[in-house]
Amino acid sequence: MTFLEFIRKNSLLVLIVIVAIGAGLIMMDYSGQGSAFSRDFYIQVNGTNYQHPEAYHLGENGSNVIQNIYSSTHTKLRNRFDANGDEELSADEEAALSAWVQQHPEIESSQARLQYVLQAWCFGPCAETEDNIAINRAILHEEAKTLGIVPSKEQVDNYIKSLPAFTNADGSFDTKLYQNLTGYYDGVANNPAEQAFRSVISDLIIWESIGAMVTNGVTHNSKVESDIIDAGNQSIKGKTAWLAADKVSAPAEPTEEELKAWWETRQQNYKSEQRRIVSIYTLTPGKDVTVDAMMNTADVIMQDLSMANGSGIDTILENAANNPENAEFSYKLADGSTHITLPLCTEAAPPAELLAEVDYKGQNTTLATIAFNEVDSAPTVAAYEQACQDNKLANQQAIQQMRGFFLNRDNKLVLIKVEAIETPTTLPYEQAKDKALADMKTERADNALALAAEKLYKEMSDAAAAGENTESLFAKATAAGADVGDFGPCELGINANLPEGISVQDLLTTGTGKLCPLAITPAGARISVITERTVPQDTQYTMSKMMYRLPMSNAKLSNMLIYDWMNSARIRYNVLLSEQVKLYGSK
Repeated sequence: MTFLEFIRKNSLLVLIVIVAIGAGLIMMDYSGQGSAFSRDFYIQVNGTNYQHPEAYHLGENGSNVIQNIYSSTHTKLRNRFDANGDEELSADEEAALSAWVQQHPEIESSQARLQYVLQAWCFGPCAETEDNIAINRAILHEEAKTLGIVPSKEQVDNYIKSLPAFTNADGSFDTKLYQNLTGYYDGVANNPAEQAFRSVISDLIIWESIGAMVTNGVTHNSKVESDIIDAGNQSIKGKTAWLAADKVSAPAEPTEEELKAWWETRQQNYKSEQRRIVSIYTLTPGKDVTVDAMMNTADVIMQDLSMANGSGIDTILENAANNPENAEFSYKLADGSTHITLPLCTEAAPPAELLAEVDYKGQNTTLATIAFNEVDSAPTVAAYEQACQDNKLANQQAIQQMRGFFLNRDNKLVLIKVEAIETPTTLPYEQAKDKALADMKTERADNALALAAEKLYKEMSDAAAAGENTESLFAKATAAGADVGDFGPCELGINANLPEGISVQDLLTTGTGKLCPLAITPAGARISVITERTVPQDTQYTMSKMMYRLPMSNAKLSNMLIYDWMNSARIRYNVLLSEQVKLYGSK
């Protein structure tokens, strides 16, 4: 019976189905409150269902609006100081812009606030940031209803006017920018776009209101926080000694007895390389057969192989090749065999056939990489060889030994099978001797550097404790063969120009005039002393610290409390996620 004949003979039934489907579409509530036909959801917050399109829009719109406001503020300021309008700032224009921003810390404060909000809204259990933003905005809507803090139109208007992006140089409201961001075209308002924009502004107001309640005005100790900011922005000068590894006397060659004794305690480090026997099956598509058609046929073959636990592969390939429902392909080699089996080999030195590249997880990967890293178990070489000798290889087959099918550069499909694995064994002394000797020499050289550096460091530390001055200390370093010199000034806030081996942590935790901790690297050892610390004293730094850095430091502290509130809110509002939502950390 054809499809048209079915419709003619069952016209009443078809009509009922069409009416039912139409009624379902009409009754379906796209806003996420469920319907008589379906209560499916992508995310659910406090019983409110959000299907994927609206959840995605909620998240994407939240991100876009904040980023657009942020970038618009930056663009407005650059344009204000771009005298010739070429969208490039000269050094003088950059300096003028920087000076102006320093005098108006509320600009950076507003920008930082937007960054913190977006960062917080992206926080959540989902892999996609849009999903996390959607969940957090939905929670804000529920919390606003619960607390009765839904912003009014006037509050939204005033908040928009308070943002630097919407303030012109003369203090007037930037109507043109507002229209650009809310979708106006030829003077005609885009009501949905404007509503979506203002919805994000409303959520920003709710967020700040909740933040004020959750944090309850919590602040750092201003004196302690001011000292921390100063410490992080100090400029440091010092004196340093660098004892290069090649300046340390080379250790003596180990004797045979020493080398053997050293190897005996480290035998587990010297093993043979793992070797594997690998077979390759290749399917060659017929003329005009597409890759997609071949991949569909390969899927059928793999299903059959899985059902058979990897046994009878020759029969399965033959049946698949003769099945007219499958794409046309051939699988036999010139000699009539179905595969090639390569000799025992290591991953480091595989046969040429295993160096062939295939498409694996979207990347070009060699068959050797797959064979040695994607198969965990196979028979031992002895068991495999015995099975071949007894003509009982089928008893050694398992689907876990196979990986494929992979598309090679000739548009053929390749299946690989690890026939056997030879487990690495501990090498006898004579075979491990050369590698052990090289390792022992390296260890002795490292120890020689460490011993020499520790000896020098102790000598300098003892001299410092005895009251010797810095010049006297570093004269001892020069005598020991170290290169001595001054370093700095290093601005810790920029973390630049630090000599190798010196860390910001060392500079922050070591007193002026004291030796920094000894730093030993493969290239040499570093011994340093801080001779001078300075903190910016200019008016711009002081204003920036009081009006921007300290408030933002307190904002970070508040955000930590808000993150805890967000975690509890997801529980209180029973946030549910469908199986389609990709979770953070999932593959």
